Amino acid sequence: MRAPVERLSPMEKIMLALADFEYLTAEQLTRLLYSSGSLTYVKAKLKTLVEADFILPLGGRNQNLPRIYTLKVKGRQFTTMLGRPTELRFRPGEVHEKAYNLFFMRHALAVIDVLIAARLLTQTVPGIVLNNLFLERDLRRKIYVAIAQDKEKPRNICLEPDASLDFTIQQAWRDFFHIELYRHLPMERRFKQKVQGYLTYAKSSLHQELFRTSALSIAIIAATEQLAKMLKQWTEEELTKLHEQAEGQRFFFSSVIPGQVTPAELFLSPVWSLAFRNTATPLLELTEEGHER
Repeated sequence: MRAPVERLSPMEKIMLALADFEYLTAEQLTRLLYSSGSLTYVKAKLKTLVEADFILPLGGRNQNLPRIYTLKVKGRQFTTMLGRPTELRFRPGEVHEKAYNLFFMRHALAVIDVLIAARLLTQTVPGIVLNNLFLERDLRRKIYVAIAQDKEKPRNICLEPDASLDFTIQQAWRDFFHIELYRHLPMERRFKQKVQGYLTYAKSSLHQELFRTSALSIAIIAATEQLAKMLKQWTEEELTKLHEQAEGQRFFFSSVIPGQVTPAELFLSPVWSLAFRNTATPLLELTEEGHER
């Protein structure tokens, strides 16, 4: 059973946050747990945890990254005792290899910014409950679908979203999002295959079986407005090819930078667009009428 939050020490809160998100910077921890003026305080606690061999610092200026922290074996054992079981397998060589992969780490931190915003949103906006959040590690090798190929036999592909968010809105309806974050332009063919895969997945019973809801949308966040427009165009082309334009309502696109806006701006402001629509829309809507997407 997880220890009550009010009884946790600052360092226990930090380690539990690392257990939840796997990688966090001091700035992200401050945003998640404390006020904006507490960065120096958080850095001091992190320094103590590093010296006590609970956490491992990664990145830094030499790698053109912020300082990033993750739990070591001792920290993972401790968070397990606090009620947050975490994979105890820890290989420093593998972790350092990931830290030297700038693409991986910057992408991971951007996705974590989305998840932090989701958690903070539910703490500040009445009527929104975050039922669950899923990291990429939770979704890996979990969603397989068979898609048809031109003049070829159907082939299985694995949909591995970057993260997923499951909300209940005003105790009336669910909103569930698979998050896809793109910092660079993907291969057009692979992206369109993924769109087809999501369409097949939405029409099957698999999503209901895995996540216990029929609510399903795909939130695609791009690093630039130009990239978001291209991904939206490719999505529309693939849905048109499949004669499934009505399914465009599932696909949201934005070029907002999650770590640079408030949670309300990210989720409740009209900074998103839907496939086949040009008007801006929020990702979550607080209305009087319930619905499931």
